[in-house]
Amino acid sequence: MRQFVIGVDNGGTFIKAAIYDDAGRQVGLAREPGSVINDVPGQVERDQEQLWCANCVCIRNAIRESGINPTSIQSIGFAGQGKGVYMVDADGQTFRNAITSSDARSWRYVERWKKDGTADKVFSKTFQVVSEGQPVSILAWMRSNELEVYNRIRWVFSMKDFLVYRMTGEAVADYCNQSGSNYLNLAANAYDPDILSLFGIPEVGSKLPPMRNAAEICGVVSETAALATGLAPGTKVVTGMFDVGATAVAAGLINEDRLCIITGTHGVNVYIAPQPVKNGSIMHNSLYCVPGYYLIEEGLSTSAGTLEWVVQIMYKEDLRRAEASGSSLYPELDAIVAGIEPEANGVVFLPFINGSRDNVFGKGAWLGMSAADGRERMLAAVYEGVALAHRLQVERLLTNRLRPEAIRMAGGAVNSDVWVQIFADVLNMPIETIEGKELGACGAAMAAGIAAGFYHDFAEAVSRLAKVKRTVLPRPAKVGVYETKFRKFAESMRLTDPIWSNR
Repeated sequence: MRQFVIGVDNGGTFIKAAIYDDAGRQVGLAREPGSVINDVPGQVERDQEQLWCANCVCIRNAIRESGINPTSIQSIGFAGQGKGVYMVDADGQTFRNAITSSDARSWRYVERWKKDGTADKVFSKTFQVVSEGQPVSILAWMRSNELEVYNRIRWVFSMKDFLVYRMTGEAVADYCNQSGSNYLNLAANAYDPDILSLFGIPEVGSKLPPMRNAAEICGVVSETAALATGLAPGTKVVTGMFDVGATAVAAGLINEDRLCIITGTHGVNVYIAPQPVKNGSIMHNSLYCVPGYYLIEEGLSTSAGTLEWVVQIMYKEDLRRAEASGSSLYPELDAIVAGIEPEANGVVFLPFINGSRDNVFGKGAWLGMSAADGRERMLAAVYEGVALAHRLQVERLLTNRLRPEAIRMAGGAVNSDVWVQIFADVLNMPIETIEGKELGACGAAMAAGIAAGFYHDFAEAVSRLAKVKRTVLPRPAKVGVYETKFRKFAESMRLTDPIWSNR
């Protein structure tokens, strides 16, 4: 009898649930929109109950679409945005909105830690640059500004760990996510109370869940969760991993010959290595789900999701027209961009609508506009600006390793042939995309499949699931054009950055 597993990925824009059979075939896929609360500039929260309910709907829809009997589902794995603070009290109840990894309210704490040497002391243990979206920063802000909330917390979770808790009643976390949150001493791969004391939040030590490996069974679906999701009670639940790790392994990163670019709501650029980068040039070093490897990561708080913002500003009526006719607007946008030669477009777009890597107050901007420019060239500059911003991060990564044979690409931009070609030209490297959709959900399903006995380990899961769909080569005639554009982009960013910093 065929058996199945489910992987559920919670990104910044959509929740995706994918069902795979024991032969590695995807037999069901459902998507449910997520929602954030950003009524206050710089603050981004999520309603935890709404998040759980949306996951339940997504799982039910995936099961219904597949037509399978829920009793044949052997296990389920979750992936979700890393960092941020999700929390429950001693009764297991939610009592405050989660503060997400996109939130910047803790910037003063981060600024102070960098000035007073705390960040350097912590880095010597965690190999993590301190950032506003990390839970340690958010919790320090909460201790000073919402002490009653801070004291009421029983468990501090990441997004994925909160969902596992609601599914099983078990409080657990995975090594990968926790190591990327500035909690762990990476020399010992363990929580370190000295780190929490340096951040001024020693009480948090008793609120951190015990850690398990990503593919380890940590509980089973409860009766209550079964009613909500349509799963059978007792279905195995694995610890899971944060979305970057899930996407990277589903893209086939099990050795050192590739980089991976993830073009989602946020932009992430990663490779794996047997040792962390300790020279301070890299934002994040975290444990990887493949034993013996670290995930070396550079990120930016904007990527392909920026296009959604642009559509709402410049193409809202076009979007309504397309939706009314049952079609998609995005092929039309691709055709517009494809019709504009890069050398003919002098518009520069800085895509930092949610801040930049080194400046939480960074802003987005179109520069170099003339009377001859309209929204078509502004749109083309958006496609280019996102790719150019990713190149900045990739170059940081390449200061610590050899140039890869190719780059694996995932996320929203892979749905656009035009955009993938721009990335190849901007990076001057082959871009490989992977068969199938929703790689984050696939990575979570890989972990579930290991627990179900479908695969011995992640290497076997990758060999069976991570198949290259296409390889896009850079166009020699365009590489030089984009080299010039990159220099102009980087200089524009450098010159405007002090404007936003003068708050």
